[in-house]
Amino acid sequence: MNLAFGKQTVFVRNLEQLLAHFYHPHQGCYFSLAQAFFSQQQQQQQALYLAEKNWQQAQQEQGKKDVLQKARSVFTDLQYEDEKLRVQRWLTLRQLADSLLQLSEGSQPSETLTLSARLLGSLLITALSKKRKTALMEYAYKPCYRAVLTLRLLDDLLQHAIIKDPEWQQWYQHRNLTQPENCPYRQQLQVPVVMACIIQHLGQLNLDAQRILSKQDDVSKTERALSQEEREQYLTLSQQGCSNYLKFGLGDLPYRGNNREERTQHQQQQQHLVALLQRFITAPANTLIGSLFKVPQAYTSVVLPGRQRYSYEALPKAPLLLREAVRRTEYDGRLVDRVFRMLGLFPQGFGVVYTPLGDDGKPQQRYEFAIVNSLYPEKPEQPGCRVVSRNQQYRNTGYNINLSTDLNLYFKPARDRLKTLPEKRLRELLNVLYQDGDAQYERKLLPHSWQPDNFFSVAENQNLWHSAEQRQN
Repeated sequence: MNLAFGKQTVFVRNLEQLLAHFYHPHQGCYFSLAQAFFSQQQQQQQALYLAEKNWQQAQQEQGKKDVLQKARSVFTDLQYEDEKLRVQRWLTLRQLADSLLQLSEGSQPSETLTLSARLLGSLLITALSKKRKTALMEYAYKPCYRAVLTLRLLDDLLQHAIIKDPEWQQWYQHRNLTQPENCPYRQQLQVPVVMACIIQHLGQLNLDAQRILSKQDDVSKTERALSQEEREQYLTLSQQGCSNYLKFGLGDLPYRGNNREERTQHQQQQQHLVALLQRFITAPANTLIGSLFKVPQAYTSVVLPGRQRYSYEALPKAPLLLREAVRRTEYDGRLVDRVFRMLGLFPQGFGVVYTPLGDDGKPQQRYEFAIVNSLYPEKPEQPGCRVVSRNQQYRNTGYNINLSTDLNLYFKPARDRLKTLPEKRLRELLNVLYQDGDAQYERKLLPHSWQPDNFFSVAENQNLWHSAEQRQN
């Protein structure tokens, strides 16, 4: 699974490794651990229950010693195997959460925003060439994207006192960004938040939920939209899958050691963690905590490939779709407003086409390419971007701009200004932008956006988030 061709930056290589730990078709990954749990859960729990019952019965009957030993051995062996698998799932889940936090958190708030923008943007860009690999999208890209967005939304809600929990506020105000291993905010809140995002995503592996998804046209083999009744059943079964995975797939992480005080402390911490995860995964979507998880999930499902109706040019409509859901009382509107303020209209990594200004300060009769690369734009419709072309030639030493709507070809006024160009010139511009420019020309006169995956596949072009000069459009 290669996210880029040839050489890669250290960050992209680390991201590739993280995604492979989430999902890989040919080697061990967390998806395979979870899938094995759901496929074997009922049989394993039934076998463990019967073995315990047989041992208890043998003790009560006070039968032969060898019969008692055999019954005990069968039960303890099954119990040991169950515990070993649960510990493996716990440790791997924790490793995934730590790795994701390392890629998205900095030693100061501004660095955290830059690293998170880089991670979100890299996921969107590299996903474009992987959009037909549905399992990779569903079980690696989406939980990573969703978790990072949830983390940044959590920071935002605490900063603006929308979440007023006194303990969470204290952790946030006193977070230690330089020593995360000793930071309660990281260890007691951020890590569980990432874990909950992953667990919620794994809930759909519930076998009954998978049976609903597997219903498709045997002739065309195309995706079939779920009916309202099927969708409600699927969501209920996925939620049940989350709870079952937390209760039986993870359970209580056992203490290793002989110190009584440490054992008591470990058990209390474990009970608190499990209770917090249960709260996160079961909170109704229209509540504050429920929306903290569901709003990023809904946004992720729109901006990343995976659905048959996926349209790259429609990605800026994702915040508008969330606002429609608020009107249906599906989410807490305050959280949707904060996501809109954080992301603006254009997601990180989105390729925009714009008209540059000449030395006289007037729009030129051509267009160039840029990539959205920063969170919290000054205005939602004016994304912060890195310019990546000059005279329609790619370059990796561009500058940053806050792109106005007057110059952004996603908006009709900017396109209308260029429609006055001769048809031959428009065709020339398109042939630079697209390999199949003539075919594109038949469908659309001027591009609304461009997909930067080919540009990003070159290692030298992957440093879109390092510091650069800020200029006017």
